[in-house]
Amino acid sequence: MGQRNTDTALLIFSLSARREADRKGLFGIGKKRSVNELFDILIGRTREMAAASGVDAFIIDEGKQHGRTFGERYANAFQQIFDQGYTKVISIGNDAPDLTAETLRTAIDQIQQNDLVVGPSTDGGVYLLGLSRSLFDTDEFLNLPWLQDSLYDTLSQGAYWQQGGSFSLHWLSDIDDTASLLRFVQNTSDNFLRGFILIHLYRSKTSYGHRAATLFFDVHTSSQTLRGPPFTHTYSKSVQKAA
Repeated sequence: MGQRNTDTALLIFSLSARREADRKGLFGIGKKRSVNELFDILIGRTREMAAASGVDAFIIDEGKQHGRTFGERYANAFQQIFDQGYTKVISIGNDAPDLTAETLRTAIDQIQQNDLVVGPSTDGGVYLLGLSRSLFDTDEFLNLPWLQDSLYDTLSQGAYWQQGGSFSLHWLSDIDDTASLLRFVQNTSDNFLRGFILIHLYRSKTSYGHRAATLFFDVHTSSQTLRGPPFTHTYSKSVQKAA
């Protein structure tokens, strides 16, 4: 194993599965349990990825977030980790299921050479944001168009954010609504998640449920299998929770 990186930290900035289920009606009305189960899986995978990342990881969910707006809560989370002595922070969420350990390692490698690392999402936002302490400025950070489809363009084209060098990862999709959930199902190679999502969409009495039924039977009649290894929540002890 390589030497552990001690000046870089991983920030998992997200909501709990219960809060995600309250916010996102991915499977239709009255299907909060299905959304909760999906995000339990995604959060578990994110934590396992973090434990294997080679850097210290901090989980900051709604119970540890402080601020009135998303931007304030996010800025405070970065500042909290910088205040502990880390000089570089890589931030990810739990709603980009195609994020891999390899992509995360690339981001960690690139933040050693650049002050800004961005993982663009197909909706115009970002699924990963890495910043060096020297570049982080609270006022500039708060002025970014958080939760808007212009965020990535602002990050990648703004002169302030390019002054210390930047690196852009490949594009990924995140899951914010049922439409993005279906797009993920159509494009992913993750048969386990595809099967889970299609089964729960198929049970939905919505227009998306009818579309999912078509996809469901297409997948069953293809050479691909919906089966995958059972997911177990085995969170590594090396994942640290922020105080």
